[in-house]
Amino acid sequence: MIEVMIVEDDPMVAHINSKFLEKIDGFHLCNISNNLSEAKDFVSKMTPDLILLDIFLPRENGISFLKWIREEDINSDVILITADKNMDSVKEAFRYGAVDYLIKPFDFERFKDALLQFKERHKSFNKYDIVEQNIL
Repeated sequence: MIEVMIVEDDPMVAHINSKFLEKIDGFHLCNISNNLSEAKDFVSKMTPDLILLDIFLPRENGISFLKWIREEDINSDVILITADKNMDSVKEAFRYGAVDYLIKPFDFERFKDALLQFKERHKSFNKYDIVEQNIL
């Protein structure tokens, strides 16, 4: 099972994302945090495989959390789920290692595609000790 944490300040959006997640085999929701302080506390105790992260949080920015994850060498992948359409934010997210960027509103198929692509990559990276080009 791929352990997933959602970081989202809007309870309705967090609920919708968790319901979407339930529909996709192989994923388990391990935590929902509505601010970065809660998210940091959780990640310090348990490292989820995947974090679904909003950028716009009250008085906080999800990109700063993504930077913190990288600085702390936390082995979690991140998919941004946000209303932020600013190209600079998209570039910065990928520069800090986000694996995908979903712009709200999105449909279930886009969400499912992002998670299934992550699942395949995750499975490949955990299956082999040596990487060959055809695996990437």
